[in-house]
Amino acid sequence: MADITVRKIRLSFEEPFDFEVPDDRLGAMLPPLALSMTMPYLEPYLIRSMREALKQIDDPVLAEDARHFSQQEGHHYRNHARLNDQIRAHFDDAGADALRAIEADLEADYQRFTRTKSLRFNLAYAEGFEAMTCALALAAAEQGAFDEGVLPGGDIWAWHMAEEIEHRTVAFQVYDRLVGSYPYRVTVGTWAQWHYVSYIRRFARCMAERLGRRPARPSGNAHRTFLRRYLRTWSPWYDPAKIDVPPGVQGLLDRFSALAG
Repeated sequence: MADITVRKIRLSFEEPFDFEVPDDRLGAMLPPLALSMTMPYLEPYLIRSMREALKQIDDPVLAEDARHFSQQEGHHYRNHARLNDQIRAHFDDAGADALRAIEADLEADYQRFTRTKSLRFNLAYAEGFEAMTCALALAAAEQGAFDEGVLPGGDIWAWHMAEEIEHRTVAFQVYDRLVGSYPYRVTVGTWAQWHYVSYIRRFARCMAERLGRRPARPSGNAHRTFLRRYLRTWSPWYDPAKIDVPPGVQGLLDRFSALAG
């Protein structure tokens, strides 16, 4: 059983983004903003997939974890939708429309996956996404990326990524219980990550072009830490329940529990 707390939080996003930064700093800013743009479409897709899986889960403990997972994701994407309004507002009408066009493509993909793909596929997609973002969250926690002022958008990243770590076992365990195939997990999960990251790149490229900038690609210790953790997810012996959580993550979860009241 995962220890998952559903925290109902509504964040405000009032500080404007400062895009007048060096290319290396801009290169670090745009990927998280691009990731935020995907959330109102990706996370409802995950919730729909979990809802279908719940019809077949006969373990009440895992079913409760799946429900809590979905509730956390629901609170995440609603806050990201508000952050995305601020992101679009930074650009002129043509720039905002260009971002909305990418959003429409992504939403169409996820609605099509729900409508036409098997539950097996959708659970493998969910697990591939969750394994990748858990590795990202763990690397960010190790490298201090959740410290105040490091990522654009403020507390949303510390809250969201800490909860990604908290519910890291759920998609894996649901997939393992209902599907269980390691080759299929690797095959579909790799495709899912390619599909998702291609949209991150589209959003980031769109913003960079509208800013008239050429941001530098992220590199350094955080990137290497992520790659090390990410590669471990493809081991046949990978089990997110066995991951050691970095110091400080529980403190973040406690802080947001208090904020949620």
